[in-house]
Amino acid sequence: MHWVKISCILCMFGCFKDFRPSESFVTDYLTGPWKNFTVKQVNQDIYPVSTYSFLATLIIVFLITDFLRYKPIIILCGLSGIVTFVMIILGRTILVFQILEFFYGLYFSTEVAYYTYIYAKVDKTHYQEVTSHTKAATLFGRSMSSITAQLTTSFHLLDYHQLNYLTVAANVIATIWVFFLPSVDQSMYFHRASISDDEQGKGPFDYQLTSEPTKYRCFAISELPLFHKIKNAYALLWKHFLQAYSNFRVIKWSFWWALATCGYLQISSYIQLLWQDAVERVMPGEMIYNGAVDFFYAIIGAMTVFCVGKMKLNWSLLGDVTLSVFSFLEGVILAVASYSDNIWCLYGIYIVFGVIYHTMATVASFEIAKYISEDSYGLIFGVNMFVALLAQSLLTFVVVNKLMLNIQQQFFVYGGYFVVLAVIYFLMGIINVAQHYRSGKAFRLWISDDENEFLSATRNASSASDVMSKSEHNGS
Repeated sequence: MHWVKISCILCMFGCFKDFRPSESFVTDYLTGPWKNFTVKQVNQDIYPVSTYSFLATLIIVFLITDFLRYKPIIILCGLSGIVTFVMIILGRTILVFQILEFFYGLYFSTEVAYYTYIYAKVDKTHYQEVTSHTKAATLFGRSMSSITAQLTTSFHLLDYHQLNYLTVAANVIATIWVFFLPSVDQSMYFHRASISDDEQGKGPFDYQLTSEPTKYRCFAISELPLFHKIKNAYALLWKHFLQAYSNFRVIKWSFWWALATCGYLQISSYIQLLWQDAVERVMPGEMIYNGAVDFFYAIIGAMTVFCVGKMKLNWSLLGDVTLSVFSFLEGVILAVASYSDNIWCLYGIYIVFGVIYHTMATVASFEIAKYISEDSYGLIFGVNMFVALLAQSLLTFVVVNKLMLNIQQQFFVYGGYFVVLAVIYFLMGIINVAQHYRSGKAFRLWISDDENEFLSATRNASSASDVMSKSEHNGS
């Protein structure tokens, strides 16, 4: 199948998958007359389960996605979404909602197959186009979802319960579209057709020489027994892992990406509780505009991510300081949010926070992509996401389940979390600038590298926002 057709099918799936209008008002739905849960039950008994589920299922899904050749896992993604939102409609007890939160975590962990399918099915020359297409499709679906939710509720066309039916219908359509995707014959690790000499490691690789004369020796592995496939695949995984994380720049940018993503996931998960608390204390019964906020957040975030992708700054020099400044700004506005009762202020803070995060996460993504091979892109960002979810699970366990802080206190802690992150990268920035000065390097703020090299580095970056975008989904 031509790559354009594959791109269109992927885009349709991504658009419908992210069309979930019920998520903009899910907290008000759960605490409203439809389900009658208390804020404490939603905060401490229901929402944390999806965080733990996401963490527990991600590593398993990541390992079997390549082995099962992507398409079955994408189907599982659609099915788990259907199960989740059907259970939201039918469920009444905390236990049922904890079970559906498990499927909700699975829903997001299986998205790894959607975001890495293109690297196994589409030729490398089209990576940039297809990646941008799928990213645009998910953003379009998310923005249309938010504005649909706001308009239908504002004009009393649908209530919060009825929005769930739109979400279920969209997930059913998304799942149907998956069956039109062509199957994957070979994958990155378990089903590689061949591997060249320069990819062969010194470790336990068992690849056999092909008889076909080529410029470079090639090792055919498609006919190897299952045991040898698994052995070779995990040896190659380990090799890519060591190659990437032996580079200090990869570690530095990955560390920030993982910890910032952890904070972002936590904020997006609990922001509706903060909004609801402010509305009930200041203007109970007034109309809320969560859908509109999500819409503007998605649109502004998309524009800033697009713009930063065109900037060619000397991130080697400015990166640490920039991360420190914006992390500090995020920490300050979250601390302000913990004391504010003004819903419009809270709406604005959420938009600013999300835009800053996605912008700097995109920078971190293409900086990481500069120093890793294309074949290991999914692996490295999968590991980074696992670290982010591990940190989020620990943060949730301590702040929500152990200390049992109220929602304002939680956001003050999250603000302090980003301030600490800012201090760490400020110190690293000072050291980095001092090293540049001592080495006599010119303080060039603008990079004059060849344009093709820059595009090659940024080509793989936008998919990282997809991996974390599930992030944003986790906030419902």
